[in-house]
Amino acid sequence: MKPSILLVLLLLTTQLLAQNNYVATTPNATSPGEYNVLIGPNTANSTMTGGDNVMIGSFVGRRNTTGAGNVFLGNGSGSGNTTGEGNTFVGYSSGALNGTGSSNTFLGISTGVQNRTGRENVFVGANAGQFNTEGNINVFVGNQAGKQNTTGEANVFIGSLAGTNNISGQSNLFLGQQAGGQNTTASYNLFIGNSSGSATTTGIGNTAIGDGSLLRNNSGFHNVAIGRYAGVESRNDENVFIGFSADVTPETPNLRNATAIGARARVSQSNSIVLGANASVGIGTSAPSAKLHLVSGSANTSGLRLENLTSNSPASATSQAKFLTVDGSGNVILGSMNGSAREGAVDALWQRKGSFLQSINGESIIIGQGVDKTSADYNLFVSKGILTEKVKVAVKNTSDWSDYVFDKNYRLKSLAEVGAYIQTNKHLPGVPSAAEVVEKGIDIAKMDAKLLEKIEELTLYSIQLEKESQQQKIVNQHLQQNAKSQQAELDELKQLVKQLLDKR
Repeated sequence: MKPSILLVLLLLTTQLLAQNNYVATTPNATSPGEYNVLIGPNTANSTMTGGDNVMIGSFVGRRNTTGAGNVFLGNGSGSGNTTGEGNTFVGYSSGALNGTGSSNTFLGISTGVQNRTGRENVFVGANAGQFNTEGNINVFVGNQAGKQNTTGEANVFIGSLAGTNNISGQSNLFLGQQAGGQNTTASYNLFIGNSSGSATTTGIGNTAIGDGSLLRNNSGFHNVAIGRYAGVESRNDENVFIGFSADVTPETPNLRNATAIGARARVSQSNSIVLGANASVGIGTSAPSAKLHLVSGSANTSGLRLENLTSNSPASATSQAKFLTVDGSGNVILGSMNGSAREGAVDALWQRKGSFLQSINGESIIIGQGVDKTSADYNLFVSKGILTEKVKVAVKNTSDWSDYVFDKNYRLKSLAEVGAYIQTNKHLPGVPSAAEVVEKGIDIAKMDAKLLEKIEELTLYSIQLEKESQQQKIVNQHLQQNAKSQQAELDELKQLVKQLLDKR
């Protein structure tokens, strides 16, 4: 066994090399373990086999067996460790009950005291992660940060009392004094700022950034609060608050899918978006001069579109003579008809060109309702279909038709290849699937050419089968002739044998 260094204060062999120096560099024991540094009464034990450990203080690493590569510094630190490896416990009772947990770093009095099997944790600060038993991959920094955590994993709590009551919540990030302080089982929350999300216990997937943000939320899910004291009163799900003190009203704390944007903005109704008091909205401008100021990119256009209210919509107030219009500055105002007023003419959309009726600007024609989107590649859209006695589809060149199938260089797939393709894709090669047809429709000319291609391929398969059939017929004829010849020879042989037997 390699030499070990057992340093027990009353039995040390030392050398005084210079004034005020205390140096011990010579191993003085061959056990326990190897390459261990052990200092203090009741530190480690005589039967342990783990090596490369540093244990300093009383009752340090007392139960260690095979644990190796550990650093325990402070009375009682790592006293219960048995097989845990690669741990660093610094501070009174730090990691005291750790048994098999490995790769942990605990720094501070009573940090990670109850840890048994938890691994890869970092606890820094008095009582940080004190009751963690099985939780893994946590980072708790600050006085009592993550103190009550037992099985929660992948959490990051930074700040005094941050996440102090978390028990089993996972994948949370709390940064700030008392951030997420009351959280017990909630997961996937991001709280940054002093007391942010401090009342949340079971709410999942919340984001609160700013001191006191989402302060009173308890079980609400998927809320976003950004700004100091943003969303303080909110207690329900899927709300968004952006800006200092943006919030619900105190009378309506249980709103859902509500949004308040701007300093001190208040929303009091679910499924609503509210901007801050005295706020103006600019679209296309950096200096709005009205509550809603639109600047489009083109002259003589408003930039405002009403999707479900068009010139084809029925009027709901047919007896009214008032209407909305714009003044010389573009402000929307209420106008009215009078005796001298006249109705503005609408620019003509069509013109006659010989015997044709033509769109002036080349726009597409839509017939029927329910067509919301059109493609630039087509000029006519009909919602319910067309009934006609004759349709002619033009083909621009010969390469768009299917005669290439009969070219000598055309590669005709074997029936085995076709069968395998059908088995996998549930349709013929080169033919669009049902899903593609539903999504993109079909081009009649291209589809007709493709169907003809398949018919011509069937013709080639039929010709191949006919050739193979003829060849098989010839083979069968040869086989029949050979069989007759062999039968005649057999009969002749039987006759000779009979004659020989008769002579005897």
